[in-house]
Amino acid sequence: MATVSIYGAGQLGLAVGKALNEQGKHRVSGPYQRNQEKPALTSGADVVVIATTTLFKDVATYVREAVISGSNVLVSSEECAYPWAVDADLAKELDDLAKKHKVSIAGCGVNPGLIFDALVLTLLGATPRGAKITVRRTVDISKFSATVLRRIGVGWSEEEFRKKVSAGEILGHAGFPQSMKVVADALGLQIDSIKKELLPVLATETISIENRFNVEPGYSAGVNQTYTSIVDGEIWFTSHFFGHVDLQSISQLAKDEIEFSINGKIHQTINLSPGIGAQAGSQNMVVNSVERIISATPGWITLAQLPPAFPTYGESFMHR
Repeated sequence: MATVSIYGAGQLGLAVGKALNEQGKHRVSGPYQRNQEKPALTSGADVVVIATTTLFKDVATYVREAVISGSNVLVSSEECAYPWAVDADLAKELDDLAKKHKVSIAGCGVNPGLIFDALVLTLLGATPRGAKITVRRTVDISKFSATVLRRIGVGWSEEEFRKKVSAGEILGHAGFPQSMKVVADALGLQIDSIKKELLPVLATETISIENRFNVEPGYSAGVNQTYTSIVDGEIWFTSHFFGHVDLQSISQLAKDEIEFSINGKIHQTINLSPGIGAQAGSQNMVVNSVERIISATPGWITLAQLPPAFPTYGESFMHR
């Protein structure tokens, strides 16, 4: 029975703690609040789950503390799926530190972690060489907290949205460059550049988001986001993310789609409908990664270096 400490008592931390406790396979402490850093990170638990924020620079200190205390680390921060894309020196420092302490670190979630990378790599196993990749994800983002929705880009005028994107205050959904680099590294490709576009999806009528706040007409009710990576001067991987707080009102359905094309012709399209839920999917990916991070090679590793995440049942099959 492994010990798991959870740092971060937001939606994800609470959900992971609840699920692990219901399974009864691990001893769980937390979720700890942000002001409970020391007990959360320095207990020497087998695994520390850090579920606090998006940016690598904001969680690096937490990762360092947990590693020095001898814990393996799962981080929900999207940038941590491939931290070398953000700060190669800091990523190397923490990678070396983890190897020294014989523990492992990995970013963990659905996006990045599954849709735009792990599933892509798995499906490429049955695809001829030279395939170009397009992944599209349409997501109901209404369940996120007001703070997260504002950061994604909900509730702003078109002008405010543009200014805040330029200032780095609106991120849309983070993690697409990380997913692309995970796949590229696994395939032995070098990405020349990554282009990005982040646009608001404006409401045409008032939308109430479960009594948290209203989105008025002319203000952003979602985001339309595209990342395009270039390899050898040509488009290789295109990622689309469409997130909205009321998909039904605009006649959209949650879905995930992965498409491979070869020589300009569609080779294969895989549809997941309804799409994998943002919150539930991330929660389950973290829960189902406890054993795989414990048994992983020491250092900061990517999902391409891990076996697939899946639940283990032991002697009985139970759905709770």
